[in-house]
Amino acid sequence: MQFSGIKRAFGLAYQDILRHHTLQVAAALSYFFILSVFPGLIFLSAVLGLLPLGDLFSHVLTFMGRLLPPDTMRTVLSVLHDVLSSHRGTWLSFGMLGIIWTASSGFAALIEALDIAYDAQDDRPYWKVRLLSIGLAAMPAGSCSSHSE
Repeated sequence: MQFSGIKRAFGLAYQDILRHHTLQVAAALSYFFILSVFPGLIFLSAVLGLLPLGDLFSHVLTFMGRLLPPDTMRTVLSVLHDVLSSHRGTWLSFGMLGIIWTASSGFAALIEALDIAYDAQDDRPYWKVRLLSIGLAAMPAGSCSSHSE
């Protein structure tokens, strides 16, 4: 008797995953948020290179090296070295525009994922969704949480 209930629950969950395209939505979200790492690093390194803070960016990269696998860190270092060898001001602009675009694309995908998950119809035009996504991407991380005092 218990087994049939568990089997039914798994069957319903599987049907829900297929109906809501959960795996595709998860792939899109991870793609956009991982894609925003490189413009973010380019922007961060250009900003820190313009400030008189000494060798702060190399400390950031050392810390990242402790968190990331060695092959991934080699790729990150290679890309940053090739990109940032000249014209920091240009890369500052590129990094800022790149992170705004990729992070807002991630939030647009998140809005679409939530609409799919809650079976909500979103009739907003593309430009409204994009502006909302840019606003969400620019919002500081702690401003969304509620604090009780």
